[in-house]
Amino acid sequence: MKKIVAALVALMAIPVVVGGAASGAMAPRPIDSEALDDIPPDYAQLYLEAASHFDFGWQLLAAVGKVECDHGRGDCYHPNHAGAMGPMQFMPGTWPAYRTASGQPPYDVYDPRDAIFAAAAKLSADGIRTLPRAALFSYNRSEAYVDEVLDWAVRYGWISGDARALAQAVLSHPHIELRPDARADLEAGLVDQRVLAALLRLAVDHRLRAVGPFVSGHSVYVKGTTRVSNHAVGRAVDIPIVNGHPVSASNVAARAAAESLVRLPPQLRPDELGGPWHFSVSGVSSFTKNHHTHIHIGYSP
Repeated sequence: MKKIVAALVALMAIPVVVGGAASGAMAPRPIDSEALDDIPPDYAQLYLEAASHFDFGWQLLAAVGKVECDHGRGDCYHPNHAGAMGPMQFMPGTWPAYRTASGQPPYDVYDPRDAIFAAAAKLSADGIRTLPRAALFSYNRSEAYVDEVLDWAVRYGWISGDARALAQAVLSHPHIELRPDARADLEAGLVDQRVLAALLRLAVDHRLRAVGPFVSGHSVYVKGTTRVSNHAVGRAVDIPIVNGHPVSASNVAARAAAESLVRLPPQLRPDELGGPWHFSVSGVSSFTKNHHTHIHIGYSP
């Protein structure tokens, strides 16, 4: 792994937020190392400095920089058709209000440091810490733009209590293919955020196919019992295909995926883990009965 990944990971010392509350403990983030490697080192340093100065996650600022001008590598060094300028694509009417944020005159919209600090100042002023979607929409008034930025932020390691942001990250992730009924459940807001965070973490290292069901398509009760299944309330998911192969006792990648789940910190570790293998982990109910062809991930209330 390249030096930039190590540097960024080392500096991500902020609590993960799941379910709207800070966990208080550090947790692995669903980091896409290739995405991090793609950030030029000088831009990575500026994102870290600027976001730290304005007290919000650098991943969000870096994601804006990625979408706006591919971290300064796009065609952004002259006004575009709408008049936007520079690596963070400021409009002429917006730039003056934030141009001095870097504190290092002369201020130039085409200078990466000035532009990135100005973008951080605007996002901060618009409430990025507590209302990330609203702040991003204020930056560029397009819901599709907001979704794209949040997707990149998650790839860089950002996890938020914003359920819609997590859902969109799963829906758009190239390594997660959902069954139609599972997609519908997710779009309807029926899925627990811990389930989504687990899928995003798995998708960093594995390709997940035919994912589901979440709720629809699964019985209300655990098979052979009168106990209500976690599926019925959106707290579970099944994964039948990992890295292009059906889950089975001999699928090495699938077993590695399951093992990675039991190593998650307590706030993200599943309470239920079904599959062809049994794991002895405190606090995790591991079972194989009726689960020889898929990985089951479930959470208690």
